[in-house]
Amino acid sequence: MVIDAANIGKIIKHQRVTTPLTLHKLSELSGVSPSYLGRIERGQRFPSARILQKIAKHIGFNEDELFAQAGYLSPQTPHVADNGLDYAGGALDPYVARVLAQEPVEIQRSVIAILTMIKTIARNTS
Repeated sequence: MVIDAANIGKIIKHQRVTTPLTLHKLSELSGVSPSYLGRIERGQRFPSARILQKIAKHIGFNEDELFAQAGYLSPQTPHVADNGLDYAGGALDPYVARVLAQEPVEIQRSVIAILTMIKTIARNTS
């Protein structure tokens, strides 16, 4: 799934307006400048994972939901549950899941694949 700056900007703007928050209020709450938030909403800038972390809770998203919307978490990457990131019948610690969510999708997939293989090997050798 490829998300471009315009799509994530529309999602963020829609959620901000629905919340309802002004651009300046979101800026005040998140610590992200209103001009930068405006550029994100207009599709002129693609937000980093750090920026998404700063604004997520203020616009009614869990970080992981917004990361998935922005393409930082692949739809093929398992979702983050209350007890951590689910993968192959297991769960990652929430801190590890958050750190992993900041990595590129390719890294996420590789880490999940490695963890799945290790779990499978452990299960087969028991």
